[in-house]
Amino acid sequence: MDAPAELAKLTIVAYADQEFTQPAGPTWRAQLNPTELSFSRKNTYGATQSVGTSAPQQSYGGGEPDQVQIDLLLDGTGVLGVPGGIGPLLEALLELTRYRGETHQPYYVHCFWGRFGFRGVLTQADVTYKLFDRSGEPLRATVKLTLKEALSPRELEATDRPESPDLYQTWLVADDDRLDAIAARVYGDPAYWRALAEANRLPNPSALATGQLLLLPPLAAAP
Repeated sequence: MDAPAELAKLTIVAYADQEFTQPAGPTWRAQLNPTELSFSRKNTYGATQSVGTSAPQQSYGGGEPDQVQIDLLLDGTGVLGVPGGIGPLLEALLELTRYRGETHQPYYVHCFWGRFGFRGVLTQADVTYKLFDRSGEPLRATVKLTLKEALSPRELEATDRPESPDLYQTWLVADDDRLDAIAARVYGDPAYWRALAEANRLPNPSALATGQLLLLPPLAAAP
């Protein structure tokens, strides 16, 4: 009988560059998976009134970056394990929004969970404290994260080809999936299994677990 797949946790990885090739700072994993996740896409149109017409025509003016909002719950009451303040976990999350002197801006972030994957910047974090211990240490809080998409110039050129190997993708491992077969399908060459193993820090590339989430780097970033 197969062992149950490990529960995937929402994960946020920080990067120093817009190409997402330079990991920076610690990886943050949610204590509890999101209670709500919403996605927003917006296009702009300009109204042009032609002579002799009763209504203006709408002309496409361009698209705005996609936006995602994620609702998280942090709990230190002991219901989920050892009780204790949520301060360190919350501070590690808020650190992703802080200005970095070396890059003159906050981190870029790659957020993923299951089949959901989003790369951009954290534009807002709204924290509401719900419960405190006797010393005033917060034990429970809700966090609403707002992320805005950030694409490199190369990726913008490739967005008309959604299956392009020039874009970051994620892969949810199914039964009998092999790393070389995934590499052949995504990159057209099974030899790229080594790049996938390195990108995902796999100690045993031949032992993929059903339900495991793999990060597929763009072709240009694969050694």
